[in-house]
This record gives sequence, structure tokens and C-alpha cells, in this order.
Amino acid sequence: MNDIKKEEQRIASITVIAKIEYLPAVIDFVRYISSKLGLDDKDVKRLELVVEEACLNVIEHAFDSDEVGTFDVIILRKPGKIVVAVEDQGLPFDFKKFKTGKESGLGMVLMRAFADEIHFINLGHRGKRVELIKLLPYKDVEAYISEEEKGKVISLPPVPKDIPLNIRLMTQDDSVSMSRCIYRSYGYSYGWDFIYYPERVKELLQSGLLTSCIALNPGEEIVGHFAMMVDHKDSQVGETGMAVVDPRYRGRGLFKQMKEFMVKYAQERGMFGIYSEAVAVHPYSQKGNISIGAHETGLLLGLVPATMFFKKIQKEHKKKRQSAVLFYLKVKDSSIQDVYPPFHHSSMIRSIYEKNNLKRNIRDASELIEHTELPQNAQIDVKVHTDQNSAFMRITQYGKDIEDLARFRLKELCLRRIDCIYMDLPLTHPATQKFCASLEMLGFFFGGVIPEMFNGDVLRLQYLNNVDIDLNSIVVVSDFGKELFDYITLVRSD
Repeated sequence: MNDIKKEEQRIASITVIAKIEYLPAVIDFVRYISSKLGLDDKDVKRLELVVEEACLNVIEHAFDSDEVGTFDVIILRKPGKIVVAVEDQGLPFDFKKFKTGKESGLGMVLMRAFADEIHFINLGHRGKRVELIKLLPYKDVEAYISEEEKGKVISLPPVPKDIPLNIRLMTQDDSVSMSRCIYRSYGYSYGWDFIYYPERVKELLQSGLLTSCIALNPGEEIVGHFAMMVDHKDSQVGETGMAVVDPRYRGRGLFKQMKEFMVKYAQERGMFGIYSEAVAVHPYSQKGNISIGAHETGLLLGLVPATMFFKKIQKEHKKKRQSAVLFYLKVKDSSIQDVYPPFHHSSMIRSIYEKNNLKRNIRDASELIEHTELPQNAQIDVKVHTDQNSAFMRITQYGKDIEDLARFRLKELCLRRIDCIYMDLPLTHPATQKFCASLEMLGFFFGGVIPEMFNGDVLRLQYLNNVDIDLNSIVVVSDFGKELFDYITLVRSD
């Protein structure tokens, strides 16, 4: 498994009749394959439990009592992780027959929380799929740092600003040094957990899902890092982040230089643009984005876990979740889209488009909706990130039951005590104009726009599950950023 170059590799799969007497064989299959792929005994047992729960959900609820159905269990190897997917082509999920979530497969899997990520995906006419993801137990960065070195990096003084630095693309051989740089800057508080595991970083680089540039001092030590992540290798937009500068080398514009390097790389790939989430606990990342021509598209309250800490920027650890400003940098023009923003947000969305120089045809969907028959069942994909205690809901199909389905999914996430829940609505679908207000009645409120997110712009709504946000601690740099902040705090309080 040392030469994983694909985004994913299918290892094994079985098809099983949906009867409980065959479940032990499924668990034996998962146990054997996951052990061979490198999971330790403790994680294997945890994975067995969540797979059993997902399979039971199919056996008990996916087929009528007089129907003999089947389901598939598929094991995939992705960069740094193992994925067990359970698929069936049975009945669409009937959320109406579940009450508090105690019987629901979604609620049970989340309550057990033995997976590092959980994805609930609709496959249209091919049925539905649950993905249970476990990270491989690679050594973290401390295995590469001596006790003597740990003491030294904490007390190292700033270096002279005339020392030349070299910026280039990161290679797999740079993974350990990059993790050291992150550790010096954040300790173990950084929000992206995988960067502390050099072998995971190496696999992501191999797969093409991660591209990083690094800054090196004359001693070839990494003192800066800037990354771009994509959903798949052919993505037209990427998410930039993991921008880290060694505390000794701050104050020389290194963030801007690295981001400009990645913008040039995105141009060479022919991408439409890059977006990023700049923390709002300090102004530096926002100023860096603005200096290269990026503009704000939203503000997500509480996106950053409270554990994240910036050495030599923050004087003390924050006890509350922190917020982030959404930025977009257009690299090239995309085809002009017809978009259907909700009427009550249309003025702000129009301003976001104008500020970012995005050409869009803003349409009224009233007549289209009146003459369009929606499917009976809506579809919402859900991704839960347990390390950040956040979840992302994505509407992949509008249906007549969209409000009820969204309410049910939201309730289960709240019962699991997920702090921050985000919902992405496709702005290119006329039904977004119709249903946005009713979804906001559930407690969601405006978050922003992410251009070209899923082959088209999305409107991101946000929900805070009893999370206390210190609005006074939010730092917003530009006039337009402050306008967005005022707008979001206003609609949140309505």
C-alpha cells in the first residue's frame, strides 16, 4: 500500500441478502480486510460496531417484510484512511416513522461516534449509501522530534529579515519537515488533524487531492506552508488553507508570496478560482487575501474549533469557537450561470457577485416553480467531521418533503451535539428561491456564497447548536467584510 496514487482504490466488496443471520459473516469480512489494511485491534472493533449498526439499519428498514433484498458492503482505501461503504437499493429512507432518533441508523451511528467521518449519500435510482471512515494509525509528528528539539523550538528567537527564502511545490519527501513547521506554529491545536501525520500527507500529495507550496530557509528547513485541497483531481475550484508561517519568519509578507504562488499554479491548471476560510481572530490572513485580489463572500460563525491556537499571535487560548471569513479569488471567467437567489437575500448576493466580478444572470423563479412538478422525495447528503464537531448538509435534490427531511436531519445532528451545522443550497436551482425561507425557519441563517462549489454556486446557510459566539472578538478587515458581518448578525437575530 505504499504506492497509492489514486483518489481511491477498491479493495473488496460483498453482496449479502438482507437477513440478520448473515450479519456475522459481514462483520468477519470487515474485520479481516481492515486488519490487513493496517487498523489496530481497538479501531477494528470500533469499525465493526458502526458497520453492524449501518447494516442493521438496512436489514430492518430498507425492504418490505415480504421482500428479499440485498445490500453491498464495499471496502475502499483512500489517502490515509479506510472507507467501509454500505449500499442498498431498498426503500427510500422514511424519516417520518422515526421519532427521537433512537431507532434511526443516522442517530445511532452518530451517537456511537466510532468513525472519524460519516457520510450519508443519496445515489438517486441506485439507492443510498453510508460511508464509515477510519483514519489509518500513522505516527504523528512527535515521533520525529526529540525531547531536546521540542524545548528548543519553543524558545527560538526571530531571524533577520534579509535571510533569503525559496518557495516551491512540496514533494512527498517534505512531509515530515512540513509537520514540524505546523507543530512549531500551533502545537497540536491546528484544525486540520491530518497534517500532524506525515504519511497521510504523503498519500494525499500522491493522490492529487492536496497540492502544497512551501518556503524554505537556506538550511532547507520548511518555515512556511500553504495548501490547496480539491474534492477530486478535475475540480474547477480548490480550497486553500493550512497557511502557516514559522513564528521566527513572520512579518515579511510570506503568506502573500505563497498564496500568489498557488494562484499561479491554479491558473496553469485552468481552474475557475480558489476559495479560503480566513480566521477572524486576527487580521493577518484576511489582509493577505485582500492584498492579492480576493474578496469576501461570507462569514461563518463558530467554524473554527476552540482548540485552535496561534502561537505568537494570540496571547491566550480562546475558550469559545472562533469564526472565519469566506474569501474567493477568481482565476478565470466561468460560463455565465442563471441563479435564483432568495428574494430576501438577493441584494446581498448581488453585492457579493459584483464585488467578486462574477457574471451571473439573476432570475425570478416564480413562473418556473409554478410549472415544475417536484419529485416526492428530497435528497440531502450529510458529512460529519467528528474531529471538528461540525456537519455539512448538501441538498442534492429538491422534493416535496424537503422541509420535513431537513428538520429531521437537523434534529439528529443536534441530538448528537454537533456544534456547527451548515447547509448548502444550489443557487442554480429555482427551488432554492422558494424553500430557503422555510429552511431558515428551522434556525438556519445566511452564511455566504461559495462560487462554483459543486459545478455551480451554492448558498451556504449556518446553524449554531447552543454555541456561544463572542461577536466582539471577531476581527473583520475590509469595509465589505464589515457589511457582511453586520448583515449576518442582523439576520441571525431576526
